[in-house]
Amino acid sequence: MSSAFISAIAARRSIYPLSKKAILPDAKLATVIQEAVKHAPSSFNMMSSRVVILFGAEHDAYWNDIVPAELKKVVPDEETLAKGVERTKMFGAGAGTVLFFEDEKVIKGMQENVALYADRFPQWSEHGSGMAQIYAWTALELEGYGANLQHYGNLTGPVVAKKYELPETYALKAELVFGHPEGSANEKPFLPDAERVKTFGSS
Repeated sequence: MSSAFISAIAARRSIYPLSKKAILPDAKLATVIQEAVKHAPSSFNMMSSRVVILFGAEHDAYWNDIVPAELKKVVPDEETLAKGVERTKMFGAGAGTVLFFEDEKVIKGMQENVALYADRFPQWSEHGSGMAQIYAWTALELEGYGANLQHYGNLTGPVVAKKYELPETYALKAELVFGHPEGSANEKPFLPDAERVKTFGSS
């Protein structure tokens, strides 16, 4: 039974050439993401992951306006900036973006309630976010989408929170750009399995 799951995660790859060609209605896609995030595990079941899905003009504005504007504030030279902005245009060509947040209020609450592990909850929160991301990404792949994961949240988080009136405790961790795949993934090299997985005591 695990073969179907392994096939799904093996097929989940970073696809960069994307278009806005329709695959699922937005409402159906939102439900797919919602269910993926709902069933992603988290330490102590703290459920600190939060998601905002940008469609249409909101997705376009994020990649064509918000990210370039924030890049201009930190990139020191015009040549590097131009390359960065060109890259954001590629993401803007997609159909939408899933913004992954972690709610720091939840993390702080767990630190207070389970003080023995207070120093571990921030790291465990990152684990939970990663699992929500991979669940959503794989679900999108199964529906026929291409996607790639980006990380501009350190620049755009405050702007996004203000624009969408999100709680100040929402920390933006990643952006999953999705759309109709217009190309394939690059070849992916692998390390020998024995370097990454070891067994002891097996019969």
